Amino acid sequence: MGQINPKAPRHGTLILACALTFSAALAACGRSDAAAAEEALQAQSLLEQRRFGEARLAINDAIAMRDDEPQFHILRGRIEMAAGSVPGAYDAYSNAMSLDPTNIEALQAVSQLGLQTGNLRESLEATDAILSLTPDDPQALLMRGLHAVIRNRFAEADGYADKILSRDPNNEGGVILKARVAVRKGEPASALRVLAAYGASKPETVGVVMTRLEIYRIMRDAPGMRSQFALLQTLAADNRDVQLDEANFAFKDGRPQEALRLVTGLLADPKLPVKQLPAVLAVMREYAPDGPEDKNVALVSQTGAKPARLALAEFLIDRAKAASARILLDGFSGEDRSALEASIAAREGRWEEAIGLAGQVLDKDKTHCLALTVQAEAQLQKNDLSGALRSAQVAVTQCPTQERAWALAARIYERRDDFENARRLWRQGVKENSQNARINKAYVDWLLRTGQEREALAVSRRLTRAAPALLSGWRLYNDVCTQLKQVCTSEARKGIANAATLYGVDLLPGQAPPNGLFGRIVTR
Repeated sequence: MGQINPKAPRHGTLILACALTFSAALAACGRSDAAAAEEALQAQSLLEQRRFGEARLAINDAIAMRDDEPQFHILRGRIEMAAGSVPGAYDAYSNAMSLDPTNIEALQAVSQLGLQTGNLRESLEATDAILSLTPDDPQALLMRGLHAVIRNRFAEADGYADKILSRDPNNEGGVILKARVAVRKGEPASALRVLAAYGASKPETVGVVMTRLEIYRIMRDAPGMRSQFALLQTLAADNRDVQLDEANFAFKDGRPQEALRLVTGLLADPKLPVKQLPAVLAVMREYAPDGPEDKNVALVSQTGAKPARLALAEFLIDRAKAASARILLDGFSGEDRSALEASIAAREGRWEEAIGLAGQVLDKDKTHCLALTVQAEAQLQKNDLSGALRSAQVAVTQCPTQERAWALAARIYERRDDFENARRLWRQGVKENSQNARINKAYVDWLLRTGQEREALAVSRRLTRAAPALLSGWRLYNDVCTQLKQVCTSEARKGIANAATLYGVDLLPGQAPPNGLFGRIVTR
């Protein structure tokens, strides 16, 4: 992210100079200062080579020797940002700011990163500190405007946008802030006019196009969204979040083949982050519940990262598509392949083989979730209820999103005539997967089968609250209302119609709406 600030305080400059003139520095700085400076310079060199892990180790060693040097913390912040760790960068810059409260780089970083990480008070304090030093700083005025939006002070936010634009009518941040404020005030058409004026004089930018996309999303304007996604395919070709957003939209927009192409592309991406996998699989679970066609599975098998290939294989096996899952097996060996083979054997009723393969995996890794689940299934087949329950409980503890394991654990309790604990397991599983229509439906089916109609209705209704845009959730609610002959069928049908044009993925339970300049605009 750049070199160590040459305008650092004189003390910091002296520390860093120690490594350059080592023999003289021993007297001027002391051995620990010289060693710390050596580590910091090494960290800077490693950062420039994009060797982030080693750079982190070097700068942490420097800070361990001299934790009172703000420039070391700033360098750590640059390293964390380059490595993609926003929380780590915020922590580093916050430490630098506490040591040097007037350091502009630290203040700007805390101002901006604090907004992203939810440290709103610290962000606002840093923003005000910048404005006390430079009252017309456009970036600080922008941050101040975003804080006003967060507090629903739209007139105040509009004022900050106007102040920015009065000095530079083509300031992208000011234009986007003003447009977002107009949307939050319920004036999306006005927001589009603001962006149109900017676009008439300058080329399209990612920020402006993404803001326009959000406005069209709120207006439920499918053609408008299509036009912006088309622009983003060039402007943000490598943005995986945009690709997943477009896939979700394309499914609802009646273009399943285009949507599946995007989902397949994500799963076949060798650099797909593991943390994005659940969201990709959730979109597939909602709109393509049987999984992709074999030709697309083959593409994932060829280039997909190992976690994606594993997850897709499990997805297919859970849906009794063993032949499709086998396309992915050639890329695996050891425990992973044995666990998948065990799961396929269980699906095909080859229980002795299944428990043998699962046992081989668990001999080496006692917390392997898929092997534990298969072992529990096989033990249940042998009527070893105690063993099956132990395996299933470890599986759900280790992997709370393993819906198959939750259902299995509840079924084991039911076989023991312990309906209270069966219900407890179902409830826990649904709580851990509150936006997953598949496990919610399984629980609802169990409740209806066991005569717990009132609870079945409540569970299906809660899913629509947790995931208002999830069509399968509203359909489940409608089915339960219809089966139980309840008046809620009218509400459910309205919900289905409404969800059909909610073109965004639901926020996770408890997730705060984005605070930054870009990203989803959430009106409530």
